[in-house]
Amino acid sequence: MNDLDWISKWADYQPKKIAVSDLETGEDFTYLDLHQKSNAIVSFLKEHQKEGDRIVVIMEHSPFLIALFSACQRLGLILVPLNYKLSSSEIHDQLKDCEPSLVIYSEFFEHLLSLSKDSFTSVKLADFNDDVKNCKESHSASAFLINAESPIFLFYTSGTTSTPKGVLYTNKMLFWNSLNTTMQLGITAADITLSILPPYHTSGWNVFLTPILHNGGKIVMLSKFNAQKVIYHLEKEKITLLMGLPTVLQMITKYASFHTADFSHLRYIISGGEAISKEIIEQWKYEKNVDIRPGYGLTEAGPSITSLHQDFILTKPNSIGKPNFYVHLDVVDKKGNSLPHGEMGELKIKGEIVTPGYWNNSVATQDKIKNSWFHTGDLACRDSEGFFYLMGRMDDMYISGGENIFPQEVEKVLHLHPAVARAIIIPVSDEIWGAKGVAFLKTVKETSEVELREFLKDKLARFKQPKEFVLLEEFPVTGFGKISRKDLTRIYLQTKQKIGF
Repeated sequence: MNDLDWISKWADYQPKKIAVSDLETGEDFTYLDLHQKSNAIVSFLKEHQKEGDRIVVIMEHSPFLIALFSACQRLGLILVPLNYKLSSSEIHDQLKDCEPSLVIYSEFFEHLLSLSKDSFTSVKLADFNDDVKNCKESHSASAFLINAESPIFLFYTSGTTSTPKGVLYTNKMLFWNSLNTTMQLGITAADITLSILPPYHTSGWNVFLTPILHNGGKIVMLSKFNAQKVIYHLEKEKITLLMGLPTVLQMITKYASFHTADFSHLRYIISGGEAISKEIIEQWKYEKNVDIRPGYGLTEAGPSITSLHQDFILTKPNSIGKPNFYVHLDVVDKKGNSLPHGEMGELKIKGEIVTPGYWNNSVATQDKIKNSWFHTGDLACRDSEGFFYLMGRMDDMYISGGENIFPQEVEKVLHLHPAVARAIIIPVSDEIWGAKGVAFLKTVKETSEVELREFLKDKLARFKQPKEFVLLEEFPVTGFGKISRKDLTRIYLQTKQKIGF
């Protein structure tokens, strides 16, 4: 039996144990159910696919996708989950890039294939399942050898600042990421996670789903995020581990049922993707006795790279923690030299959790991976105790009047103002300065531009201060729940005027 075929192993060890509960249909699937479903898919695909072929899926997360993932492992196929919130044109571009041998799609997203349907073999999910049922199972897990170096996923990056690139994710990365996550959080077969993340992002698979499968735990799946349903099922299903972005965690706290729900089984919430406020951390900690553990990850590595232990959550604010067990981090200058504590530079990563590269993009691969180190493009520093802090993106830096400005530095100062709940700085073109900073703000009480400028006067150099302020009730977010800087730029260009002051 293959060491990387975790579903088949647990099907042998504990065949009757529930592996996945589908909250949309009310169905439960044991590890044996998943194993048999995977083998049925294998029997059908084996006649039509060859090792290395790409299988694109355009659908919400489900137990079917977990079985398909297992089948792709066994056959050496690459699973490519595409973002169903994209336009048909964007989907078309990604299909052209990855050249799939098969596209499986939910009928709800058929319109996304309007530009591409005749270019590739495609099938509705319902029809695919019928084909699988009609195909006689003829394989056992022991008949397949999963190659650790083979890609199992191709994830397209979100493209919030540039054209999405396809990131290869191997079985080896899967294993070492699971091991890192397990060691940091003490995951066991007794753990239960609530899956609320989409399948087109690495976190939807590799923050908790695949580590839980590795450890023989239970996955409770909610294909569409609904804050009230999350609250209900956190309590009812006795969830022990949850991944939630700061925006999601804040939304949950807005409902009355949050304050009365029993979350006593919830050991940790893992948060990432963007900075989480002290207010959110304290509300979950002191009202619900649940610790939030911020961390850092990215599609090209891990995604579990760092974790901040709950003992330091309030004494090391804004830290992303320390590197996981089998991960090496360094902060370097432009020449690649390691920087001392307290100095800001580029964060680079080394370990078995680093991608072998980008699909059909050797230039980007060579630019990012040098001497086995992945250069993230993220600016970071570390303190004297080895805790790391993100300082922004190298690409986010802009030059205004000849001066280098890092948006995250300005944002951190604005967050100190009692009226500011969230601040995002976006650079826009300017005839006088070359570029100028526009501050998009969400506030919790009334304030004014005059008051904000007075507040910033002694805290930031004048050239770093935003030239304009835009007040928003809500920030636009990506399909993954992160604030979309592209949409903020579009909002500014559409209005071309100050809002709210």
